[in-house]
Amino acid sequence: MIDKYKNHLILHFTILIWGFTGIIGKVLVLSGLTTSEVVFWRMLIAWTTLLVYLIVKKEHIKVSKKTLFKLLGNGILIALHWYCFFEAIALSNVSIALVFMSTTAFFTSFAELVIYKKSLDLKELFTGALVIVGVFIIVNDLNFENHPDYFKAIILALISAFLAAFFSVINSVLVKENDSAIISFYELMGGFWVITLLFYLNGNIVLDELSLNSIQLFWLVILGVICTSFAFLLGVYVMKFIKPYTVNLSVNLEPIYAIIFALLIFKDSEVMSLNFYLGSMVVVGSILLNALFKKIKKPQKVA
Repeated sequence: MIDKYKNHLILHFTILIWGFTGIIGKVLVLSGLTTSEVVFWRMLIAWTTLLVYLIVKKEHIKVSKKTLFKLLGNGILIALHWYCFFEAIALSNVSIALVFMSTTAFFTSFAELVIYKKSLDLKELFTGALVIVGVFIIVNDLNFENHPDYFKAIILALISAFLAAFFSVINSVLVKENDSAIISFYELMGGFWVITLLFYLNGNIVLDELSLNSIQLFWLVILGVICTSFAFLLGVYVMKFIKPYTVNLSVNLEPIYAIIFALLIFKDSEVMSLNFYLGSMVVVGSILLNALFKKIKKPQKVA
């Protein structure tokens, strides 16, 4: 029984870990770190951890030049996705950022059109329209006068979801021919060096001024090692056995976990209106409906 659902259990354990990512990001921002610094330290800790892991396991890390460019390019998408995600949290709260991040599965349908060259599905257009309705309910209910940064946060969260959809679909292709640890290592390394260069050139990071206190270091290690390199390995690994849309569908439980965690930890700052939760249910429900349509259309050999 356990063996049958082993990969699903791994996936949901990974999602539970990811649910803490936004919480830790908010804690680090409140501690005085900028979004750029959080992404910088997260990626540095994550890819160096993976390097140590590969050295200890004596893994052969050489890949073809073509594969290397694909991995490094996908790493840039991941780095930008994390920046937009943490900036959205910094400008609003965990609940808002995670709800709009749950549109990842909707954007995955578009990503599959581009990467898999699949035909347009009218049912996906219908569920996509429902996502838009849910987003409209949420946006229409937010108090932008008292919280002018909310609009920017929403845009950044949607961009983050869009990027997440593309890098996950690309990974579902790459993992068929490459080890998950190798993929994670090169993607995180490539993302780290590119994002660091961009942050340095635009002044978001001043290398001489980088410093951490013990609390920040503790949470960054948790974020970089457990919530990133370890969870990233598991997330890429299960793509060998679980379809991309199933993965992204399951990932929609992340905002539910995260919102519950955030309410318990940050309390009043995370409490939203009834319409916000209604709109959130429409967004998540539409994505569940989309998965149901796909299940009916074509029974999955790999669930």
